[in-house]
Amino acid sequence: MFFLGEVPAPVSPLLERFQTLSQRLLSGMEFSEGTLNLPANSRPLEHLGNDYLAVLTEGIITVSSQGVDIFCLEPGDLVGVNRVFGLPHGELRAEAEVSIQLIQRDAFIQFMYAEQTRQHRWSNYLLTIGAIYGQILNHVYVSSLIQPPKGFRQFAAGDVIVREGELAEDVLQLMSGHADVYVDDTKVGEIPEGEIFGAMAVFTEQKRTATVRAREHCTVLTIPKNQFVNMIRAKPETCLTLLENMSRCIKDLNGRISQQEQNDIAAQLQN
Repeated sequence: MFFLGEVPAPVSPLLERFQTLSQRLLSGMEFSEGTLNLPANSRPLEHLGNDYLAVLTEGIITVSSQGVDIFCLEPGDLVGVNRVFGLPHGELRAEAEVSIQLIQRDAFIQFMYAEQTRQHRWSNYLLTIGAIYGQILNHVYVSSLIQPPKGFRQFAAGDVIVREGELAEDVLQLMSGHADVYVDDTKVGEIPEGEIFGAMAVFTEQKRTATVRAREHCTVLTIPKNQFVNMIRAKPETCLTLLENMSRCIKDLNGRISQQEQNDIAAQLQN
């Protein structure tokens, strides 16, 4: 199991312990329920009966909650433990082909409690998972207390969203509306709905190079740098969106430079 995004330092040794326990947990168990080979873009829990869990033998399974990818299961990890015991669980997704070894719930319980050594391993396994989640929850809670709240901000037409020369601390995404970009009070571009902007100044630790002003009512999502980095790790396609935005800006800038050069030449000819 590995988490997507930033992991608190105390969690790393717990994850190593968890991997060791996972390798030993099912040692000696005879698997009689068969193996399922699932295609890409499948939902593993949909292929498990209500009284079955499984162990992942090949591939990676992503676990998400409320649409956010949280962590990934690796070969050797148990699949569907929470659900088979009636506990809340995340959504499981296999983006590529995976193989899982089925385990009937009652057979699993009987195996775990047949020997004292297995009981200890199972108890340690559960306690380690609880410690991992506890450390992460503690980290998130403390971070929320220290860091000023961020989120959605509303801007009326004409309001300045970011100002040229300001320190850049957050990446922004225009969730609704349209905005204009100005440099030295001269309009140099536009920001359409959905575009991510302000990232370059944040990552280069430079001041804002332009002013962004709302053309109409705008809703803007403010994302602190560390959260944006976690977003990229969890959703690499965000990088593609940034590249597309940069390419469009460069194309617009080249067009403006070309037009300015043509205007300068025309003015010289007239003189």
